[in-house]
Amino acid sequence: MAEGRRYFTYQRAIELLPQVIALLQSAIASKLARQKSEADLAAYKQRLVMAGGAFPNNNRIAAYTDLAKTSYESMKNAIDTIQTFGVEVRDLDQGLIDFPAIYQGGSVYLCYQLGESTVSHWHPENAGFAGRRPITQDFIDQLEA
Repeated sequence: MAEGRRYFTYQRAIELLPQVIALLQSAIASKLARQKSEADLAAYKQRLVMAGGAFPNNNRIAAYTDLAKTSYESMKNAIDTIQTFGVEVRDLDQGLIDFPAIYQGGSVYLCYQLGESTVSHWHPENAGFAGRRPITQDFIDQLEA
């Protein structure tokens, strides 16, 4: 078990989930805004090239660049906040997060994917998403506090 790592009971993961979902959704929205701004900037630059190097609108370029930067910062802040809770962001594109827990003396993850109604799966530390298993009452009873 890692030193300084926070471990969750099932109940604590469930209690924290609404806050984490809101932050996860914010991070995803910010990532999409950044990607759109970067794509818009690339398309604008391509139009300039196609127009034979017409005079660029520096204000437009600055706006695309600023939006990409602030979107990145918003995404990073949301992820950092999730991590301060002790929750691990696994895949932002899929909305995957893990709550570290102790089961039968070993490290496991309580696994949540955005869109699921609750934390309903777990997996061994080295198994990843493919190794997800349903959470049962017996599993919950054996989690260490």
